[in-house]
Amino acid sequence: MAGDTNELYLRLPTGFTIFELSVFIIIGLLGVFGNVIVCTTIIRRPQVLSAMNQYLLSLAFSDLGVLVLILPIGVLRVQFPFEWVLGKGLCLYITPFSELFFTASIWSITTIAVERYANIAWKMMRIGGKRSLKRSRLIIIAIWVISFVTASLPAYIYQEYDSDLRRCYGTFSKTFRRGMVTFNATLQYFLPLGIITFCYQRIGKRVSERSRLFQHERDKEPHVCRDPSSMMNTKVILQQNKRTQRILKPLVILFALSMLPLNVFNLVTAYWDKLFYQEYAFLLLSAVLVSTSVNSAADPLVYCIVSKEFRREIKSMLSSGFRRCFGSKNN
Repeated sequence: MAGDTNELYLRLPTGFTIFELSVFIIIGLLGVFGNVIVCTTIIRRPQVLSAMNQYLLSLAFSDLGVLVLILPIGVLRVQFPFEWVLGKGLCLYITPFSELFFTASIWSITTIAVERYANIAWKMMRIGGKRSLKRSRLIIIAIWVISFVTASLPAYIYQEYDSDLRRCYGTFSKTFRRGMVTFNATLQYFLPLGIITFCYQRIGKRVSERSRLFQHERDKEPHVCRDPSSMMNTKVILQQNKRTQRILKPLVILFALSMLPLNVFNLVTAYWDKLFYQEYAFLLLSAVLVSTSVNSAADPLVYCIVSKEFRREIKSMLSSGFRRCFGSKNN
């Protein structure tokens, strides 16, 4: 039976398999390294643990979960498609639990976009620090609880392990699976993408309006002496808004492109399960796994490219680490 099943799928050359595994390893290592740096950078400066940094910490932690749990499990599924090699415990308990990291990552990104838009549109940044931090913590807790209920709990209920055939699978009916996949695609892709895109467009509009107003005020009466502190505050706000644009734009593009293959694949297999019996099925699954892993691995790269503060923190942390490492050896 296993031999007959193996004949269904493309037999890829050994060189391609080595290349495929190398890509997974590189994505995983770089992503884990980047997200660990993000977590360390935020945690080591508790005095500046703002609401936004708490959301970034939640995003980095969920990305780590994707790279440390979901990516290795997915790689093993691709390499051993006809048996579950990780045992009963990981099938019934760890695999369902890992599902929450996807949803938590997606809604952490969405919350960052909403928070930045709220700060710009309604000046929520002026709310007292303690109130803002308390609110952000409650939002983060809500994100993780909802992620567990919507993503992990159904898997816990319907996950089964066949010890004779060494198979790990969900016992969903076809109708239930279609409903669940459609719901997850809406909750984890279409709705967040719509919210993030809306926030980015509105932030861009606000930045343009404030830039024009600032320029108009300067050009209208250039000889009039204005309050320097007021002018400085306006400049700072504009710079913060433009920095938000620079961060959100690549995040929107990265999220839209990297998470699209996963949701298309899930929707197609839910409504046309014959895709699993096509010879290229596991090649598609491998490509989907790469794209979703890139989404979690590339977030720190986005911060590094667009944020001078983040680059400065990385240099400071790495240099202090090298000094401790090589200094101790010299001593």
